[in-house]
Amino acid sequence: MSRLEDLVPHVSVRGVAPDGPVSVVSVRWFGADALELTYKDGEGKVANILLYRQDESGLEVVEGFDASQPTFHD
Repeated sequence: MSRLEDLVPHVSVRGVAPDGPVSVVSVRWFGADALELTYKDGEGKVANILLYRQDESGLEVVEGFDASQPTFHD
């Protein structure tokens, strides 16, 4: 499980799109419990989704995936 705070640009994450991991493009917070995630999927398509604290249990930051952007982990 990953936290919403783990979703930062260039990180790859599972649980956002049904077709596999996506690469985070940008994050816009709405308070402390919700964010708008802009991401790029494996085919290079860009999309947005709203995520809330209750969505954290289905999120997993992963390594080794690249949707035309490098993956960085601190």
